[in-house]
Amino acid sequence: MEVHLYLSALLAICLTVAIHLRKMTLIDLVNSLEKKIQIGLAIELIEIGLPIWEDYNSENQIEYTDSVVGVYHKIDKELIRISIKLLSKINKPNNILTKKINGIKLKTLYDEIREPVVAKQDDDFEIPLEVELILYSTSNLIEYVHGKEKSAFSENLAYVSINQSIEAITRKGILETDEIKEILLHAKNAYVNNVFKT
Repeated sequence: MEVHLYLSALLAICLTVAIHLRKMTLIDLVNSLEKKIQIGLAIELIEIGLPIWEDYNSENQIEYTDSVVGVYHKIDKELIRISIKLLSKINKPNNILTKKINGIKLKTLYDEIREPVVAKQDDDFEIPLEVELILYSTSNLIEYVHGKEKSAFSENLAYVSINQSIEAITRKGILETDEIKEILLHAKNAYVNNVFKT
């Protein structure tokens, strides 16, 4: 009897949480998740948007002359793929040495991605909006993992990254809104399951 009541109470709690979370805005949902799940969700969405970056770069080379110092730059076509790979490694459990090595790699990647982001903000080159969104999404996630929590507008950088990826993915027609909702629901469920494990 006690087990039955416990299971009923647990089910009621789960349903209440599920109902409550269904009404959440994207920012509320992301902010309710633990950091590791936020990062995993952002990585997943950047990875879904990766073809946007790769398709554009298969026919174009993003290059520009920096308007501030006049230096010529060519953006690595593999920048987003490399970022996904490193961010995925960092988001997994690692020993101390691996964490230190990944930290050094993250700093290098942060410096590498910031250059074109700043140049784009300075209008040093033009790219389609969807490509720009994937670049910004990746940059914002790298900043978040690197330790910066909030944007200039005090928004969680993981949320900003996720929102930018979703916009790029839906604009390009890679996924429909219902498919995006399923991904978000999966992240939410991973969080709820994690909460009930502890």
